[in-house]
Amino acid sequence: MSTIDIEFKNVSKSYDGKNYIIKGIDLKIPSGQRTILLGPSGCGKTTLLRMISGLETITDGELYMGGEVVNRLEPGDRNVAMVFQNYALYPHMTVEKNILFGMEIAKVGKEERERRLVEALDMFGLTPYRTRYPKELSGGQRQRVALCRALVKRAPYFLLDEPLSNLDAQLRTMARAELVRMHKVYLPTFIYVTHDQVEAMTIGEKIVVLNEGKIQQYDSPDVIYNQPKNVFVAKFIGAPSMNIENADVDGNDLVISGTRVPIPKGWRTKIGERKKVKFGIRPEHVELMNDPVGPEVEIHYVENQGDKKSIAFLLDDVIFMATAGTHFETRDRMYLKMDWSKMHIFDAETTENVGYPEK
Repeated sequence: MSTIDIEFKNVSKSYDGKNYIIKGIDLKIPSGQRTILLGPSGCGKTTLLRMISGLETITDGELYMGGEVVNRLEPGDRNVAMVFQNYALYPHMTVEKNILFGMEIAKVGKEERERRLVEALDMFGLTPYRTRYPKELSGGQRQRVALCRALVKRAPYFLLDEPLSNLDAQLRTMARAELVRMHKVYLPTFIYVTHDQVEAMTIGEKIVVLNEGKIQQYDSPDVIYNQPKNVFVAKFIGAPSMNIENADVDGNDLVISGTRVPIPKGWRTKIGERKKVKFGIRPEHVELMNDPVGPEVEIHYVENQGDKKSIAFLLDDVIFMATAGTHFETRDRMYLKMDWSKMHIFDAETTENVGYPEK
């Protein structure tokens, strides 16, 4: 079993002593795990990363690394490798000099420096560019040089702050695969900040979903996607995002925009005495049928995404989204089929998930 390598104990951060951007975070990250800090702009994810690196001080609470409190430990003494969104390469140095520079400062032996350099250049496909200067490289190549420079440090902590955001879609896909491969070879404790849910789902072994300085959910990508803890997580993860709508509980029926849907027994137990809930279902789990299996709806618009279509339809006066591979036209009238095994119910006031019936 992995040991706990990084632990936040009731950690808070404020710049003025009044307004807190990190609010009492408790978080345990095992050694060697790929952990993603995910959330919208301003949620506190970069601040958490900078606390680990030592670039941000902690207002309250304690941060442990390797079992030791590091609140007052200088950044240079934390043995971390960090990659930023901007490449921060030395323009007057070649690719190899940029990568070697940190090892030379750390007095790594010449043979070992060369071995690490060759290994990193090969891993990130940069061997042909070894003697070029940053101005002679594309943005993607510069970012890979920055990754190489961090990799050769062989630090036990690998911290990345939105390192792929400046790359185009194809390069991001390639870089994600390279990062996962690198981690599997060296197994550093890997902390990655992003607002991109695709990066989070494809890179992370565990995801920390943050909002307004608080952890909303900390779990595997599959659990976060399939069993979101609250409405924020449900809406933030997934594209198109989950359909969420207010609903009334009337006896054994759920009433959504005037449409009555019978509630199965297992779900009735989970809903309990609640009279109002929030109903959720992901677009890919919505079925639009020609047969009258449910309420009739009208197609509002269709967005072609190549392999699938995103379909907006009106349920009474509420817009829902569905995804399908079949062809629909605006103003087509279809019948809505909803599978309770794919549904999510949230408390109307707390927005917390009420749970799921046992299968």
